[in-house]
Amino acid sequence: MAVASLVMAVMALLTILTGLGPVFFGSMSILFAVLSKGSGRRMNGSALCSVMISVVSVAAGVLLMIKVADMIQNNPSFRSEMDKSFEMMYGVDYDDFVDGMMKYYETGEMPEFMEKMQQGDSPYYTFPGGTQL
Repeated sequence: MAVASLVMAVMALLTILTGLGPVFFGSMSILFAVLSKGSGRRMNGSALCSVMISVVSVAAGVLLMIKVADMIQNNPSFRSEMDKSFEMMYGVDYDDFVDGMMKYYETGEMPEFMEKMQQGDSPYYTFPGGTQL
């Protein structure tokens, strides 16, 4: 269990930039470290090390997600780049994408950009110059 905990801690460290990766792997690492302890024994060195790596990885991952969310809301240049990317992929800007997805989850009514994607009539499926993927 201590080795599994250490492997999960390394995975948490490697997935810091993925968002929820360190939260999943870090929590699994801490669980395995606690299970490796057994009844009444102390954690060995690798289990203790994996707990420390996991806590750092989870904290870094959560702080990174908070920073990205802050940049999306408050940084105009980052927001304009996101709008360009969403316009290129989905044919709508970021706000329209989020509104469409919220409407879809609340009512089940599919937004127009999703219908276009299902029909293959979306900028995401087309290279510049009109060539289909």
